[in-house]
Amino acid sequence: QNVSHTINEDERTEFTRHINQELINDPDVKDKIPIDTDIMQIFDEDGLILAKLFNDSVPDTIDERVLNVPVKGKKVNKCKMTENNNSVIFSAKGIGCNVNIGSADLIVDIKLHPELYRLLEDDETLEQFLKLPPDQILLRWFNYHLKAAKWDRRVKNFSKDVSDGANYTILLNQLKPELCSRDPLNEPDLLERAEKKLGCRKYLTPKALVAENPKLNLAFVAHIFNTTWIADAKISISLLLFSTIFS
Repeated sequence: QNVSHTINEDERTEFTRHINQELINDPDVKDKIPIDTDIMQIFDEDGLILAKLFNDSVPDTIDERVLNVPVKGKKVNKCKMTENNNSVIFSAKGIGCNVNIGSADLIVDIKLHPELYRLLEDDETLEQFLKLPPDQILLRWFNYHLKAAKWDRRVKNFSKDVSDGANYTILLNQLKPELCSRDPLNEPDLLERAEKKLGCRKYLTPKALVAENPKLNLAFVAHIFNTTWIADAKISISLLLFSTIFS
C-alpha cells in the first residue's frame, strides 16, 4: 500500500535546519551539508544522511563501522549503497518507524531522575507513565508548569491550545523568569505576540504558531523540555522528525 506524507513549507524548513544543525560536523556527510531548506533532500542514494540521523535519534542504532562511506571523494558503488540502505531499513524498524514510536525510546535515563516523578498522577506508576506517547508526556510536563504558575488554562493539544502564545508565555516565564516576562500577554495582535515570544525561532515560526501547526509546536516544546529542565532526560527531536516522515 502506498502512503503519502504531507509536509508543509514551514515543517520542511525547520526539519531541514534541524538536520543541518545535527550533522554539520559529521565527516562522513560534510559534503552533503547543509541541505537546501527548499527541498529537504535527506533521501540520498547512499543512505548516509538517514543512517546518521538514526544514530542521532537513538545512539548506536547503526554500527557506523559497517557503513560504506566515500573514500577520497570517490562515491560508493551501488552494491555498497544497497548495504547502507538495508541498515537504515532495519534500524527504522528497530526504533519503531512504520510501527510506533515508543516513549521509552524517546526519553533517556528517566529512572535516574526523581524530579520526573512530579509528573505522575495519583496512583500512577512510573511504568504506566513511560507507556504514554511522547506528546502526552510533554503535555503533562507543560501543564505541570502552568499549574505551578497558578495559571488557569491548560493545554490538551499542540495546535489550538497554544496558538495565541499565552500558554507559551506562562511556561517560559515559569521556567526562566529572569529572561522571559509576561509582557507579551499585553499584545492583542497574536502574530505580534508570537514575534515577541518566539525570538529564538527554534523549530517554530510565529506564522506556524498562529496557524496551529501541531508538528512544529511539538518539536518546539520538546526543545524547551530538553534545554531547560533536566539535563539528561531528553526527548529526541530527531525521532519526532522520523515519526512525522515515516509513520
